[in-house]
Amino acid sequence: MDADARTTATVAADGAARVRRTSAPWLAGGLICAALLIAGLAARRPASDARTAGASSSPPALAVQIVPVRVRAMPVVLQATGFVVSEHTVQVRPQISGLLERVFFTEGDPVRLGQRLFLIDPAPFQAELDSARAARDSTRANLERLQGLVQGNYVTPQEFINARASAEQAQAAYRRSAINLSYTDIRAGVAGRSGGLAVRAANLVAPTDAAPLVTINQTRPIEVQFSLAQQFLPRLRSAQAGGALGAVVLREDGTGELDQGTVVFMDNAVNASTGTLTLKARVPNEREQLWPGQFVTVRVQLALEPHALIVPETSVQTGPAGNYLYVVVAGRATKRAVSVDRHQDDLAVIATGVKDGEQVVERVPTSLRPGMAVSERAPSPPARARIGLSGPGT
Repeated sequence: MDADARTTATVAADGAARVRRTSAPWLAGGLICAALLIAGLAARRPASDARTAGASSSPPALAVQIVPVRVRAMPVVLQATGFVVSEHTVQVRPQISGLLERVFFTEGDPVRLGQRLFLIDPAPFQAELDSARAARDSTRANLERLQGLVQGNYVTPQEFINARASAEQAQAAYRRSAINLSYTDIRAGVAGRSGGLAVRAANLVAPTDAAPLVTINQTRPIEVQFSLAQQFLPRLRSAQAGGALGAVVLREDGTGELDQGTVVFMDNAVNASTGTLTLKARVPNEREQLWPGQFVTVRVQLALEPHALIVPETSVQTGPAGNYLYVVVAGRATKRAVSVDRHQDDLAVIATGVKDGEQVVERVPTSLRPGMAVSERAPSPPARARIGLSGPGT
Protein backbone atom coordinates (compact mmCIF):
# COMPACT_ATOMS: atom_id res chain seq x y z
CA MET A 1 0.00 0.00 0.00
CA ASP A 2 2.88 2.40 0.71
CA ALA A 3 4.56 1.49 -2.58
CA ASP A 4 1.47 2.39 -4.56
CA ALA A 5 1.23 5.76 -2.85
CA ARG A 6 4.80 6.52 -3.60
CA THR A 7 4.32 5.55 -7.22
CA THR A 8 1.26 7.80 -7.53
CA ALA A 9 3.09 10.75 -5.99
CA THR A 10 5.97 10.34 -8.34
CA VAL A 11 3.68 10.30 -11.39
CA ALA A 12 1.87 13.46 -10.21
CA ALA A 13 5.12 15.30 -9.67
CA ASP A 14 6.35 14.41 -13.12
CA GLY A 15 3.06 15.67 -14.69
CA ALA A 16 3.24 19.00 -12.87
CA ALA A 17 6.78 19.52 -14.01
CA ARG A 18 5.79 18.85 -17.60
CA VAL A 19 2.89 21.32 -17.31
CA ARG A 20 5.22 24.02 -15.90
CA ARG A 21 7.69 23.47 -18.73
CA THR A 22 4.93 23.63 -21.36
CA SER A 23 3.08 26.86 -20.09
CA ALA A 24 6.14 28.98 -19.16
CA PRO A 25 6.72 30.43 -22.70
CA TRP A 26 3.03 31.36 -23.08
CA LEU A 27 2.97 33.09 -19.76
CA ALA A 28 6.08 35.15 -20.58
CA GLY A 29 4.60 36.23 -23.91
CA GLY A 30 1.38 37.33 -22.25
CA LEU A 31 3.25 39.41 -19.73
CA ILE A 32 5.29 41.10 -22.49
CA CYS A 33 2.09 41.97 -24.52
CA ALA A 34 0.45 43.42 -21.45
CA ALA A 35 3.47 45.62 -20.75
CA LEU A 36 3.54 46.93 -24.32
CA LEU A 37 -0.18 47.70 -24.22
CA ILE A 38 0.16 49.68 -21.01
CA ALA A 39 3.12 51.64 -22.41
CA GLY A 40 1.18 52.50 -25.58
CA LEU A 41 -1.78 53.78 -23.64
CA ALA A 42 0.50 55.87 -21.46
CA ALA A 43 2.17 57.38 -24.54
CA ARG A 44 -1.16 58.27 -26.21
CA ARG A 45 -2.74 59.89 -23.16
CA PRO A 46 -0.51 63.05 -23.09
CA ALA A 47 -1.16 63.78 -26.79
CA SER A 48 -4.89 63.37 -26.30
CA ASP A 49 -4.73 65.56 -23.22
CA ALA A 50 -2.80 68.20 -25.21
CA ARG A 51 -5.41 68.19 -27.96
CA THR A 52 -8.20 68.52 -25.43
CA ALA A 53 -6.39 71.39 -23.72
CA GLY A 54 -5.79 73.13 -27.06
CA ALA A 55 -9.43 72.84 -28.03
CA SER A 56 -10.59 74.20 -24.72
CA SER A 57 -8.22 77.25 -24.99
CA SER A 58 -9.50 78.46 -28.47
CA PRO A 59 -11.08 81.97 -28.10
CA PRO A 60 -14.84 82.22 -28.58
CA ALA A 61 -16.34 83.98 -31.63
CA LEU A 62 -16.52 87.78 -31.28
CA ALA A 63 -20.11 89.07 -31.24
CA VAL A 64 -20.59 91.90 -33.77
CA GLN A 65 -23.44 93.62 -35.57
CA ILE A 66 -23.71 92.38 -39.15
CA VAL A 67 -25.66 94.07 -41.96
CA PRO A 68 -25.92 93.31 -45.68
CA VAL A 69 -24.72 95.57 -48.45
CA ARG A 70 -27.79 97.08 -50.12
CA VAL A 71 -28.59 98.60 -53.51
CA ARG A 72 -30.98 101.53 -53.58
CA ALA A 73 -31.57 104.85 -55.32
CA MET A 74 -29.48 107.58 -53.75
CA PRO A 75 -29.30 111.26 -54.67
CA VAL A 76 -25.89 112.44 -55.72
CA VAL A 77 -25.51 115.08 -53.04
CA LEU A 78 -22.35 117.05 -52.47
CA GLN A 79 -22.01 118.31 -48.92
CA ALA A 80 -19.62 120.92 -47.63
CA THR A 81 -19.16 123.28 -44.73
CA GLY A 82 -19.57 126.92 -45.68
CA PHE A 83 -20.15 130.31 -44.15
CA VAL A 84 -22.70 133.02 -44.69
CA VAL A 85 -21.65 136.21 -46.48
CA SER A 86 -23.65 139.36 -47.13
CA GLU A 87 -24.32 139.99 -50.78
CA HIS A 88 -23.95 143.72 -50.21
CA THR A 89 -21.99 145.27 -47.35
CA VAL A 90 -21.81 149.05 -46.91
CA GLN A 91 -19.42 150.89 -44.61
CA VAL A 92 -21.07 154.21 -43.80
CA ARG A 93 -18.41 156.96 -43.61
CA PRO A 94 -18.70 160.76 -43.46
CA GLN A 95 -17.76 162.64 -46.63
CA ILE A 96 -17.14 165.89 -44.78
CA SER A 97 -15.60 166.86 -41.45
CA GLY A 98 -17.82 168.15 -38.69
CA LEU A 99 -19.60 167.56 -35.42
CA LEU A 100 -21.87 164.50 -35.32
CA GLU A 101 -25.08 166.06 -34.09
CA ARG A 102 -27.61 163.23 -34.09
CA VAL A 103 -28.01 159.46 -34.61
CA PHE A 104 -31.45 158.41 -35.90
CA PHE A 105 -31.36 154.63 -35.36
CA THR A 106 -30.43 152.04 -32.74
CA GLU A 107 -27.41 149.91 -33.51
CA GLY A 108 -28.36 146.41 -34.60
CA ASP A 109 -31.73 147.49 -35.99
CA PRO A 110 -32.80 146.73 -39.55
CA VAL A 111 -32.67 149.77 -41.81
CA ARG A 112 -34.43 150.62 -45.03
CA LEU A 113 -32.91 151.89 -48.24
CA GLY A 114 -32.65 155.70 -47.93
CA GLN A 115 -33.41 155.74 -44.20
CA ARG A 116 -31.87 158.68 -42.31
CA LEU A 117 -28.98 157.54 -40.13
CA PHE A 118 -26.82 160.50 -39.00
CA LEU A 119 -26.82 164.29 -39.02
CA ILE A 120 -23.60 166.29 -39.03
CA ASP A 121 -23.95 169.88 -37.78
CA PRO A 122 -25.15 171.68 -40.93
CA ALA A 123 -24.66 175.29 -39.71
CA PRO A 124 -21.14 175.85 -41.11
CA PHE A 125 -22.11 174.35 -44.44
CA GLN A 126 -25.33 176.35 -44.62
CA ALA A 127 -23.34 179.53 -44.08
CA GLU A 128 -20.92 178.50 -46.80
CA LEU A 129 -23.83 177.88 -49.14
CA ASP A 130 -25.34 181.29 -48.41
CA SER A 131 -22.01 182.95 -49.12
CA ALA A 132 -21.64 181.04 -52.36
CA ARG A 133 -25.17 182.00 -53.39
CA ALA A 134 -24.42 185.68 -52.84
CA ALA A 135 -21.21 185.46 -54.86
CA ARG A 136 -23.04 183.67 -57.63
CA ASP A 137 -25.81 186.24 -57.79
CA SER A 138 -23.26 189.10 -57.82
CA THR A 139 -21.18 187.68 -60.67
CA ARG A 140 -24.30 186.81 -62.61
CA ALA A 141 -25.59 190.39 -62.35
CA ASN A 142 -22.21 191.76 -63.40
CA LEU A 143 -22.19 189.47 -66.43
CA GLU A 144 -25.64 190.66 -67.50
CA ARG A 145 -24.53 194.31 -67.17
CA LEU A 146 -21.38 193.78 -69.24
CA GLN A 147 -23.26 191.90 -71.91
CA GLY A 148 -25.07 195.09 -72.95
CA LEU A 149 -21.93 197.18 -72.73
CA VAL A 150 -19.83 194.89 -74.86
CA GLN A 151 -22.36 195.21 -77.67
CA GLY A 152 -21.89 199.00 -77.63
CA ASN A 153 -18.12 198.66 -77.42
CA TYR A 154 -18.11 200.28 -74.00
CA VAL A 155 -16.01 197.43 -72.59
CA THR A 156 -13.50 195.23 -74.23
CA PRO A 157 -14.37 191.65 -75.19
CA GLN A 158 -11.73 190.41 -72.77
CA GLU A 159 -13.46 192.09 -69.85
CA PHE A 160 -16.69 190.37 -70.82
CA ILE A 161 -14.93 186.98 -71.08
CA ASN A 162 -13.41 187.47 -67.63
CA ALA A 163 -16.79 188.35 -66.15
CA ARG A 164 -18.38 185.28 -67.67
CA ALA A 165 -15.62 183.05 -66.22
CA SER A 166 -16.12 184.57 -62.79
CA ALA A 167 -19.85 183.89 -62.98
CA GLU A 168 -19.25 180.27 -63.92
CA GLN A 169 -16.76 179.81 -61.05
CA ALA A 170 -19.25 181.30 -58.62
CA GLN A 171 -21.93 178.93 -59.89
CA ALA A 172 -19.59 175.94 -59.41
CA ALA A 173 -18.71 177.08 -55.88
CA TYR A 174 -22.40 177.33 -55.10
CA ARG A 175 -23.04 173.78 -56.33
CA ARG A 176 -20.08 172.47 -54.30
CA SER A 177 -21.42 174.18 -51.17
CA ALA A 178 -24.86 172.69 -51.78
CA ILE A 179 -23.31 169.21 -52.12
CA ASN A 180 -21.33 169.63 -48.90
CA LEU A 181 -24.49 170.67 -47.11
CA SER A 182 -26.27 167.55 -48.38
CA TYR A 183 -23.45 165.41 -46.96
CA THR A 184 -24.49 166.48 -43.46
CA ASP A 185 -27.58 164.29 -43.85
CA ILE A 186 -26.30 160.67 -44.02
CA ARG A 187 -28.75 158.03 -45.23
CA ALA A 188 -28.65 154.26 -45.76
CA GLY A 189 -27.35 153.21 -49.16
CA VAL A 190 -28.71 149.67 -48.83
CA ALA A 191 -31.46 147.90 -46.93
CA GLY A 192 -30.13 145.50 -44.33
CA ARG A 193 -29.08 145.03 -40.75
CA SER A 194 -27.02 147.69 -39.00
CA GLY A 195 -23.97 146.83 -36.94
CA GLY A 196 -22.38 148.46 -33.95
CA LEU A 197 -21.85 152.20 -33.77
CA ALA A 198 -18.22 153.26 -33.86
CA VAL A 199 -18.93 156.91 -32.98
CA ARG A 200 -21.63 158.48 -30.84
CA ALA A 201 -23.27 161.87 -31.11
CA ALA A 202 -21.25 164.97 -30.11
CA ASN A 203 -18.03 163.57 -31.53
CA LEU A 204 -16.06 165.07 -34.40
CA VAL A 205 -15.99 162.93 -37.51
CA ALA A 206 -13.96 163.14 -40.70
CA PRO A 207 -13.55 161.18 -43.97
CA THR A 208 -10.07 160.11 -42.83
CA ASP A 209 -11.35 158.27 -39.73
CA ALA A 210 -10.10 154.68 -39.58
CA ALA A 211 -13.41 153.12 -38.54
CA PRO A 212 -16.72 153.65 -40.35
CA LEU A 213 -19.62 155.19 -38.51
CA VAL A 214 -21.55 151.91 -38.93
CA THR A 215 -21.57 148.90 -41.24
CA ILE A 216 -24.77 147.69 -42.90
CA ASN A 217 -25.07 144.11 -44.14
CA GLN A 218 -27.78 143.13 -46.57
CA THR A 219 -29.43 140.01 -45.15
CA ARG A 220 -32.38 139.43 -47.49
CA PRO A 221 -31.34 137.79 -49.74
CA ILE A 222 -28.03 136.47 -48.49
CA GLU A 223 -25.29 134.19 -49.83
CA VAL A 224 -23.48 131.12 -48.53
CA GLN A 225 -19.91 130.55 -49.68
CA PHE A 226 -18.45 127.03 -49.69
CA SER A 227 -15.79 124.94 -51.42
CA LEU A 228 -15.87 121.53 -53.10
CA ALA A 229 -13.03 119.25 -54.14
CA GLN A 230 -11.91 119.59 -57.73
CA GLN A 231 -12.87 115.95 -58.42
CA PHE A 232 -16.52 117.05 -58.46
CA LEU A 233 -15.97 119.74 -61.10
CA PRO A 234 -17.11 117.57 -64.07
CA ARG A 235 -20.30 116.63 -62.22
CA LEU A 236 -20.95 120.25 -61.28
CA ARG A 237 -20.46 121.44 -64.84
CA SER A 238 -22.68 118.69 -66.21
CA ALA A 239 -25.45 119.39 -63.72
CA GLN A 240 -25.18 123.14 -64.25
CA ALA A 241 -25.65 122.67 -67.99
CA GLY A 242 -29.02 121.05 -67.27
CA GLY A 243 -30.32 124.00 -65.26
CA ALA A 244 -29.91 125.81 -61.99
CA LEU A 245 -28.31 123.83 -59.17
CA GLY A 246 -30.44 123.68 -56.05
CA ALA A 247 -28.82 124.16 -52.65
CA VAL A 248 -30.08 123.34 -49.17
CA VAL A 249 -28.59 125.15 -46.18
CA LEU A 250 -28.56 123.38 -42.82
CA ARG A 251 -27.09 124.04 -39.40
CA GLU A 252 -23.38 123.48 -38.91
CA ASP A 253 -23.94 119.98 -37.52
CA GLY A 254 -25.97 119.00 -40.59
CA THR A 255 -29.34 118.99 -38.84
CA GLY A 256 -32.27 121.36 -39.23
CA GLU A 257 -32.90 122.95 -42.62
CA LEU A 258 -32.49 126.72 -42.53
CA ASP A 259 -33.26 127.73 -46.11
CA GLN A 260 -33.17 126.70 -49.76
CA GLY A 261 -31.77 128.51 -52.78
CA THR A 262 -29.70 128.12 -55.92
CA VAL A 263 -26.02 128.14 -56.78
CA VAL A 264 -25.29 131.52 -58.36
CA PHE A 265 -21.50 131.58 -58.54
CA MET A 266 -18.78 129.11 -59.48
CA ASP A 267 -15.23 130.40 -59.45
CA ASN A 268 -13.36 130.42 -62.75
CA ALA A 269 -10.29 128.68 -61.31
CA VAL A 270 -9.45 125.88 -58.89
CA ASN A 271 -7.41 126.92 -55.88
CA ALA A 272 -4.06 125.28 -56.62
CA SER A 273 -2.97 125.20 -52.98
CA THR A 274 -6.10 123.42 -51.68
CA GLY A 275 -7.45 121.70 -54.80
CA THR A 276 -10.91 123.10 -54.19
CA LEU A 277 -13.41 125.19 -56.13
CA THR A 278 -15.29 128.08 -54.51
CA LEU A 279 -19.06 128.37 -55.00
CA LYS A 280 -21.81 130.62 -53.68
CA ALA A 281 -25.51 129.91 -53.19
CA ARG A 282 -28.14 132.63 -52.81
CA VAL A 283 -31.08 132.06 -50.46
CA PRO A 284 -34.04 134.36 -49.65
CA ASN A 285 -33.45 134.32 -45.86
CA GLU A 286 -36.88 135.81 -45.26
CA ARG A 287 -36.84 134.78 -41.59
CA GLU A 288 -33.24 135.96 -41.16
CA GLN A 289 -32.07 132.61 -39.81
CA LEU A 290 -28.77 133.09 -41.59
CA TRP A 291 -26.31 135.67 -40.28
CA PRO A 292 -23.13 136.93 -41.95
CA GLY A 293 -20.13 134.94 -40.72
CA GLN A 294 -22.25 132.00 -39.53
CA PHE A 295 -20.93 128.50 -40.32
CA VAL A 296 -23.43 126.19 -42.00
CA THR A 297 -23.66 122.96 -43.95
CA VAL A 298 -24.52 123.16 -47.65
CA ARG A 299 -25.92 120.33 -49.76
CA VAL A 300 -26.01 120.51 -53.54
CA GLN A 301 -28.00 117.78 -55.33
CA LEU A 302 -26.55 116.96 -58.73
CA ALA A 303 -28.54 113.90 -59.81
CA LEU A 304 -30.19 110.67 -58.64
CA GLU A 305 -28.12 107.47 -58.75
CA PRO A 306 -30.60 104.57 -59.20
CA HIS A 307 -28.34 101.66 -58.17
CA ALA A 308 -26.00 102.78 -55.43
CA LEU A 309 -24.22 100.33 -53.11
CA ILE A 310 -24.66 101.53 -49.54
CA VAL A 311 -23.35 100.47 -46.13
CA PRO A 312 -23.53 102.16 -42.75
CA GLU A 313 -20.94 104.88 -42.39
CA THR A 314 -19.68 103.16 -39.24
CA SER A 315 -18.65 100.12 -41.29
CA VAL A 316 -16.00 102.03 -43.21
CA GLN A 317 -12.61 102.25 -41.52
CA THR A 318 -9.56 104.24 -42.55
CA GLY A 319 -6.05 102.83 -42.54
CA PRO A 320 -2.64 103.70 -43.98
CA ALA A 321 -3.61 102.14 -47.32
CA GLY A 322 -7.02 103.84 -47.51
CA ASN A 323 -10.59 102.86 -46.68
CA TYR A 324 -11.58 99.29 -45.80
CA LEU A 325 -14.31 97.31 -44.09
CA TYR A 326 -14.78 93.82 -42.69
CA VAL A 327 -16.76 91.33 -44.80
CA VAL A 328 -18.05 88.26 -42.97
CA VAL A 329 -17.27 85.08 -44.94
CA ALA A 330 -17.94 81.62 -43.43
CA GLY A 331 -18.16 83.06 -39.95
CA ARG A 332 -14.85 84.92 -40.13
CA ALA A 333 -14.05 88.63 -40.60
CA THR A 334 -12.18 89.36 -43.82
CA LYS A 335 -10.57 92.75 -44.34
CA ARG A 336 -11.63 94.25 -47.70
CA ALA A 337 -10.32 97.44 -49.30
CA VAL A 338 -13.11 99.67 -50.67
CA SER A 339 -13.43 102.92 -52.57
CA VAL A 340 -15.95 105.31 -51.01
CA ASP A 341 -17.73 107.55 -53.50
CA ARG A 342 -19.39 109.83 -50.92
CA HIS A 343 -20.99 110.03 -47.50
CA GLN A 344 -24.59 111.04 -46.96
CA ASP A 345 -26.09 111.33 -43.49
CA ASP A 346 -25.07 108.07 -41.78
CA LEU A 347 -24.56 106.10 -44.99
CA ALA A 348 -21.53 105.54 -47.21
CA VAL A 349 -21.93 105.01 -50.95
CA ILE A 350 -19.34 102.45 -52.09
CA ALA A 351 -17.86 102.73 -55.57
CA THR A 352 -15.85 99.48 -55.61
CA GLY A 353 -14.91 96.67 -53.24
CA VAL A 354 -18.18 94.97 -52.25
CA LYS A 355 -21.24 93.46 -53.91
CA ASP A 356 -24.94 93.55 -53.17
CA GLY A 357 -25.92 91.16 -50.38
CA GLU A 358 -22.48 90.66 -48.86
CA GLN A 359 -22.43 90.73 -45.07
CA VAL A 360 -20.33 93.44 -43.42
CA VAL A 361 -19.60 94.35 -39.83
CA GLU A 362 -21.66 97.42 -38.97
CA ARG A 363 -19.82 98.67 -35.89
CA VAL A 364 -16.21 97.53 -35.81
CA PRO A 365 -14.89 96.69 -32.32
CA THR A 366 -11.35 97.73 -31.54
CA SER A 367 -10.47 94.10 -30.79
CA LEU A 368 -11.51 92.82 -34.22
CA ARG A 369 -8.67 91.48 -36.39
CA PRO A 370 -8.67 89.94 -39.89
CA GLY A 371 -9.46 86.21 -39.79
CA MET A 372 -11.14 86.24 -36.39
CA ALA A 373 -14.28 84.19 -35.88
CA VAL A 374 -17.36 86.37 -35.46
CA SER A 375 -21.00 85.79 -34.58
CA GLU A 376 -23.98 88.02 -35.17
CA ARG A 377 -25.21 90.20 -32.34
CA ALA A 378 -28.64 91.83 -32.10
CA PRO A 379 -28.72 95.26 -33.81
CA SER A 380 -28.55 98.42 -31.74
CA PRO A 381 -31.82 100.33 -31.17
CA PRO A 382 -30.94 103.78 -32.66
CA ALA A 383 -32.86 104.23 -35.90
CA ARG A 384 -30.48 106.58 -37.72
CA ALA A 385 -27.93 103.85 -38.35
CA ARG A 386 -30.66 101.71 -39.93
CA ILE A 387 -32.07 104.27 -42.35
CA GLY A 388 -32.06 102.97 -45.90
CA LEU A 389 -30.61 99.55 -45.04
CA SER A 390 -33.92 97.70 -45.22
CA GLY A 391 -34.41 98.29 -48.91
CA PRO A 392 -36.04 100.90 -51.13
CA GLY A 393 -39.56 99.87 -50.19
CA THR A 394 -39.37 100.99 -46.57
